[in-house]
Amino acid sequence: MSNRAEQPLRFCCPDCGSPIDIVIGGKHPGISGATQVEGEQPFGDKTNFVDLHLDFPVHFGKYVMGETPFMRAAERIGIDNIAIHGRRLSQLDATYTEFHVFGTLLKFYIREKWTPFKSAIEKRFGGKVASDKMQDRNAALYLAIAKIMAPFAMPNQAEEDIQLYMQVQIDLAQNHKQAFHAFLDEMLNSGFLKNLQIACIGIYPKILKAEIPLRPVLFLDFDQEYQDHAIPMRVSADEFETYKDLYKDIAEIISRQFVLVAGLNNLLKRGDHNLFKPEIGKTKSGKDFTPKSLHDFADIPFGRKQDFIDDSWYAFGDDAADNQLRNAIAHVKTDYDEITQKITYYPRLEGIKQAKSEEMYFLDFMRRILIAYREMNRLHQLIKSLFYYHYLIREKATS
Repeated sequence: MSNRAEQPLRFCCPDCGSPIDIVIGGKHPGISGATQVEGEQPFGDKTNFVDLHLDFPVHFGKYVMGETPFMRAAERIGIDNIAIHGRRLSQLDATYTEFHVFGTLLKFYIREKWTPFKSAIEKRFGGKVASDKMQDRNAALYLAIAKIMAPFAMPNQAEEDIQLYMQVQIDLAQNHKQAFHAFLDEMLNSGFLKNLQIACIGIYPKILKAEIPLRPVLFLDFDQEYQDHAIPMRVSADEFETYKDLYKDIAEIISRQFVLVAGLNNLLKRGDHNLFKPEIGKTKSGKDFTPKSLHDFADIPFGRKQDFIDDSWYAFGDDAADNQLRNAIAHVKTDYDEITQKITYYPRLEGIKQAKSEEMYFLDFMRRILIAYREMNRLHQLIKSLFYYHYLIREKATS
């Protein structure tokens, strides 16, 4: 059993596909979609055996005494990694009832309701807003985000990213100060940086709402066999339709965040955020699609954006966003089998045929969401650091 106080579990009938829900603990325990009957023990071959668990990928098949989800998980990743996984889950167990309060805090920040924002930070999250300056409000906000979202993060990733971002900004401040400040002016005066920050903040409550199907996905951080070759393990919470748009939403934010990556790359290479490498977009036919400005680059489809960033200073994570999967979801070209948890999607434009499909399982799809979220969060750290440079270094120097 998981240590979560309320454990909602789900699987689907292998014959009719109807969901069967079992809730253990909490205010409304019980079973829906099925009737509880006396069964044989131990389970025989005639029993349609389903071994459910919130915290690990689950087993559907023949019953083997002693092979619980925990024992299978420990065998796959080892006891030391199970302990790390357990610490993440313990934090989720301790904080999931506060997720709605955290969502309200974020709304206070977005709507600039500074009095209730400060009160929530100090009374519910143990933080402090040192002053009414934006840098202090941001500091309090990002400490709360780091605390609540810690189970979904990769260890030490934020520290490494912030160090990189500050090195880039220091380099630009020393060697291309005027051009760097012109870039900041455009990002700030256009509202691009602020709007992008708000879009990132809006994803955190959505990730927290997906906490249950993400719990076994966190386990896969340590499962090398799965990472090398995805296998059809399943999840005890099954709501693909609920979460499919989340992947698309995150991918679209990352596409917008790449405007910052490209602008900084142009500054580092050519001293002008609007200046892309000459003819980087030139095709064999002689047509040149090289963006004439960062404004033009923003309209390029996400799947092609990296092609216009030469020798990028930023290392984009592998599998962080699958543009074909995003397009399939955006154009409602997905089919889902509730029994097997298999997703079939059609990433190409094929008229009415839809002959060339791709497949993945719900567990892998949720892992794609986690990986994309982590990339978005990495680039949100860049947004945060640009704001800090503006507030703490640039404004201080001119005041």
